[in-house]
Parts: sequence; structure tokens; C-alpha cells
Amino acid sequence: MKVAIIELDHFQYGLTQSELFEGHEKLFFVTNSIKTEMQDYNPGLCNGEFHYVESLVKNADEIIKVCNSEKIDLLLVSPVFSGFEALLKISKGISCRKIITIHNVNFWLNARYRTPKALKERKLKQEIVNSFDYIAVEDFIYTHLKNNDPKLFSEHKFLYIPFTIFQSNKERKHHKENDTLKIVLPGSIHKDRRRYEDVIEVITNFAKQKANITFSFAGKPLEEYGRWVIEQLEKANSIKPGIATYFPVNSENMPIRFLKEMETSDLVLSTSTTEFKALGTTEYIGKTKPTAAIHDMISFQLPGLLPQHLNIPENLQGSVFNYKNATELQKLLQNLLDQPALLTEWKQQAKKNSNYFTVTEIRKNLPFFYNQCKRCVIDNINDPDIWFDKNGNCNYCNEYFESAESESAKKELQGEKITSLIQKIKEEGKGKQYDCIAGVSGGADSMYVVHLLLQYGLKPLVIHYDNGWNSELAVKNIEVMLNKLNIDLHTYVNNWEEFKDIQLSFIKASVIDIELVTDQAIIAALYKLSKKHHIKYVFTGHNNSTECILPKHWYHWKLDGLNIRSIHKKFGKKKLKTYPFVTYFDQYYLNKTNQIEIYSLLNFVEYNKSEAKEILKKEYGWVDYTGKHNESIFTRFFQNYILPLKFHVDKRKAHLSSLICSGQITREQAMEELKVNVWETQQTKEDKEYVLKKLEVSEETFDAWMKEKPTSHFNYPSYLTRHDKIIRYIKKKPWQIAFVIWHFKNLGC
Repeated sequence: MKVAIIELDHFQYGLTQSELFEGHEKLFFVTNSIKTEMQDYNPGLCNGEFHYVESLVKNADEIIKVCNSEKIDLLLVSPVFSGFEALLKISKGISCRKIITIHNVNFWLNARYRTPKALKERKLKQEIVNSFDYIAVEDFIYTHLKNNDPKLFSEHKFLYIPFTIFQSNKERKHHKENDTLKIVLPGSIHKDRRRYEDVIEVITNFAKQKANITFSFAGKPLEEYGRWVIEQLEKANSIKPGIATYFPVNSENMPIRFLKEMETSDLVLSTSTTEFKALGTTEYIGKTKPTAAIHDMISFQLPGLLPQHLNIPENLQGSVFNYKNATELQKLLQNLLDQPALLTEWKQQAKKNSNYFTVTEIRKNLPFFYNQCKRCVIDNINDPDIWFDKNGNCNYCNEYFESAESESAKKELQGEKITSLIQKIKEEGKGKQYDCIAGVSGGADSMYVVHLLLQYGLKPLVIHYDNGWNSELAVKNIEVMLNKLNIDLHTYVNNWEEFKDIQLSFIKASVIDIELVTDQAIIAALYKLSKKHHIKYVFTGHNNSTECILPKHWYHWKLDGLNIRSIHKKFGKKKLKTYPFVTYFDQYYLNKTNQIEIYSLLNFVEYNKSEAKEILKKEYGWVDYTGKHNESIFTRFFQNYILPLKFHVDKRKAHLSSLICSGQITREQAMEELKVNVWETQQTKEDKEYVLKKLEVSEETFDAWMKEKPTSHFNYPSYLTRHDKIIRYIKKKPWQIAFVIWHFKNLGC
């Protein structure tokens, strides 16, 4: 991979980005002073081709020309505070994946405006952000956005890239020469960023006690407040000489001096404020603006103290602590003076914690480097939403077990819920031929649902959607089982030429969820038959036990009939006469008014797929397909060939990971199964031949479609982008629901 790094303000970001992509070819676009600082601080990471620039405005064309001629794969831009037009020009002029690092969230994403000029700048910044593929932020910001601003978090692809990275093998240039407890306060002395009144009180008290402690202010004093702090420190020094040191206003070799202070200190003390006015916008320290002291603790393996209003990152628990005021701060430091073993304990934990911030750990959650979950088998290939914790476990695993723990606490309640539901269905279905509907595909999940419904004493009408791709085994499984149970089957048959035209449209469109056309039709058929027979209760074979893990990037919303119409309108040739649609407002209205209720029955029972298969085989002569969704020839071909080769998605990983989490197979068994390249098997070769023949497409044409670049479903009209705002509006005015539904039905939406 060839990487270009633009760094004009913070040399640390340049070094971090260089270290993250160590081993790859690197181009640096920096000022002379930035290169000097980078080389002074860590010359080993300055191992790339350097291009000197004065500013983005003056050198935009040069940057674009060099990057395009060098054919870079990734552009990384460090925090930028001016030259926005030039930055947008650079972003649009370079064709590759791009990351912009933002140091102030509100300044970029929530900037307020009170003048036409400010509004213009806000729109420009929004356009810049949207032109980048990813937004890099630091730990505090990433965690805050993920947990407290999910809407903003979902609108952009955020990456966690720290200010600095811990280097476990880095040798120290400086060493402490005495046993004095040394406290370092990194960062410039600036009233809006940090407040020192409590610290000065503590220093003065220790000075009067002649305590064996010193305080190093590792940053320049700024403005009148900085000068006042220095005056107070000098007063403390007059009581106990040397208890406080600080950087002179005109000090040189800042990186070298800063490094010395950090390497010879015992503990980092932060005095960060809660709010900070950055570039005219209010930022919140630890939320929308990072706390630099955190990275100093990480980089130098030091324990630390934070003001009470700042949260301690999860991976720094045990080595970083909060203090409320001067009294509590002095007590904490006095404990360290009285109990040297306590400081040793904190330092040992700090060393352990710093290991969570090495290059290897940071790379775990970057999409440019391969990573796989340590507990299941899901990985980050074509999944921008995956996240790995400090133990190497993915967010899907963690969410499953958190949910499982919650569900286990409600296990008894769930039993009561399904019992009361069954009783309710029986009472409402008295005297009726059917009291519920079950959708079946012929697979184990849906067929086992039918088995359970009969066990509960219900009278299901079974629905099967035939899109022309059923395997002979699937048809036989359905017929044999239902005949034995004497259950009525309604098969919804789609006109083959029509359905083929829709499928070909989706293949030509290069969208990932080709199965959307089948899945939407199945749901639509269930809705339509439910309305026709006035049956309120519908059961499906979906279940968390085997389908709890499925990255949302791998599929599209299954009720998006508008998306299907839009794609077919562009690429299709046939009129859609028999294909079943359910509109956005059909499903909204039917669910809102409780005219239809859909249940995943298997989530209410202890479902073990292997055991379910044995029951189906023994009692009904059901035959296994030896694969997820292999009852459909096209689905099998889609999952085994189209998804992995065109979209780099191996859906087996999600299915096997679900089984691992639910305890039905081991990770070792899953890894063994994944050794087989399903796209190369004889079965897949035969499926390809069969599918192309049935679709009446030559292999040359199909292979050409496979090579076309994948595109998003949202490049075409969608209910998700068109009607969500309308739904939110009519929720406020429910009397308009009927009119809106009538209106959109007449528009064919």
C-alpha cells in the first residue's frame, strides 16, 4: 500500500500515521518546521519521501499532482484549521481512499453560525467531510460519539486513531536520578484549556511541608493567565526551591525538552477544563475535543490523575484516577509519598494498560489491516462496522452475550409470554380453519417452526414462495412433511420471466443484496395472505441462535420495495404484474394498528439446530441440505460465488459465528470448515453453469458484470431515504395517516 500523509500543524499526528503504516511506502507533505520536530522526536519514523509545502492554499495543485502520479492508495490528512477550499480541492482531485483527522468535533460537524460568512464556512466544512471516506478521531471522542450520539456516529465512518502510539520497544533517552516524587503537568498553560488554582494550592502546601515532591509544567505559559501561574510557582519556589519547574516563554527545542520531562516523571497530572472555545465553537473536553494528557500517560507508561468531570477510558482503569478538588488531590499525592509501594502498583498497571495502545492493537479496528475475532470467526473484510475490544473479541460477540445474559434473566418470563400468546391465538381462532400463518422455505429453521406450532396445538396455514429456484430436495421436504401432518400449503408462484428480469436487474446494478428481491417477495406474500384470510399471527424461522451475527453492510432492508422498483426500472425490461410488493405504508399501517403480528418463534425456545434436524429427519423424513439456505439453488450460488468473489463477503463466517456464540459448534470446527473455498468446489461450478443457463446469460457477459465495481443500494431511490421523515411527521399527526397511505398507494409507492 502506498500512503500519503499531509501534516502541517501537529508533528505527533504525522508520526502516529507513519507508525500505523510502517512497512508501507510513505509520502510526507510537511512544512520544514514539522519535519524538524518529527526528526527530533522520532527519526526512525521519518522513513519516507518528503515533500515540503508552505500551506494547503499555496501547494494544493502540487499535492494533487504528486499523489496522482505516484498512484497512492490512501491519503491521510492531519487536523486542518484553515485553507478549507484548498482542502476540498485536494480531496476531490485525488482518486483513492481518504481519511481526515479532526481534533474538534463541533468545529467540523456541529458548527454554529450567526453570519452568512459562518454559514458558508459550515457548508464548506460539511462538503469536505463528506468528500472523505473516513473521519479519524481520538479515544474520548470515538467513545463519546458511539455511546451518546448514535445518529452522528452512523452518518460517518469514524476511525479511532490516537494522537500518539505507545512503542513497547522504544528505549528511553533520559532516566530519573533521585527518589523525589515527580509530577508532570503536560500542555500549554492557558486559561481556557487548563485551570491551575487547585494545583497551585497543593504545590504551596507541599512547599510549606518541605515534602519530597516536585511539579514540572511541561508547556509554555500563554497570555496573562500563564504569567500569573508562573508568578505563583515562583512564590512556591521561594518557600521550597525547585518544587516547581516550567518551560520559559521563549524556550527552544520543545520536543526534546518535553521528552526529557516526561521520561523522568512518575505521574501525569491533568487540569483540563470542561469546556473550551476552539475556533469560535464550544468544545467539550473528553467528549468533542481530546485530552492530550491521556496520550502522555499512554506513551510514557505513566499513571495519571484527571479532574472529576473527565471520564477514565476503559483501557486505563487501575492506573488513572479522578480527583474532585485541591483537598482530594493533595490527599492522593500524600498517599503516594507515604506509600511508595502504591506508586509502584500504579506504574505496573500503567505499563500493562499501555500495551492496549500499541500499533498492533490500534490496527485491529482499522479497515486497512486484516483482523479476525478471537472468539468467533467474523473478520473485518468488507465490514466497516466491526469493532474489536482489548481482548480481541468483536462487537457482534459482545452484543450477543450481553443480550443472552439479559434474556436469560427473562427466561421464565419468555416462557410465560409464549404460553400466553399461544392461548390467545387459540381463543381468537376458535371456529376458524386457520389461526396462524407459517412461512416455509424447506430449510430446517422454518420446518421446525411448523413442527412446534403443531406441538402447541395451533392450526397453521403454511405459505411457500416459489421464485423458480427451489431445489428438488426443498420441494420434496415440504411436500413429505406437510402431507404427513395433513397441513394446507399455499404456494405463491411468481411468473418466471418476470422474476428473472428483476434478478438480472440487480446483478447488472452491482448492489450487494441480490436476495432482496426474494426476501421482500416472501414478506409481501405473507402480508397479502394474512390480509386475505384475516389471520393476524405470522411465524417465521428467523432466530438469534443461528442468525444473530450478520453485518448490516452485507444486506439491505428487506421491506424496501421502492428500491426494487427503482433498480428494475433502470435495468429491467418486463412489466411487474405477478411480483408481490408490500409498500412502506402497508407494513407501517398493519403493524401500527396491530392487524398483523410477526413472531420469530425459535427465539422463545431453546433452539439447537442440530437437534432440530434430527427431529425432522426422524419424524418426517426430512433430508439435510448440508448448508445454510441451500434449499435454493440461486441462494447457494449467490452466497458461495457472487458474494465472496465480487463483494469479498463470505457469509459462512456470520452463520458459523452465530453457532459458536450459541454454543452449537466450536471455533476450531468453524475454522476447519472455512478452509474450503466454496467458490472453487465442484458443486459451485455446477451451480454456475445451471444458473447462467436458467438466466439465459453467457459466461462472458456474467463475468463482465462480476468485474464491475460494487455500488450502494442508496444510489437508487429507497424507502429508507425517502419516507423516514414522513413517518416521523405523521406520528405527530396520526389523523393524516389514512390520507398519506391512500396517497402513496395511488402513486405506486
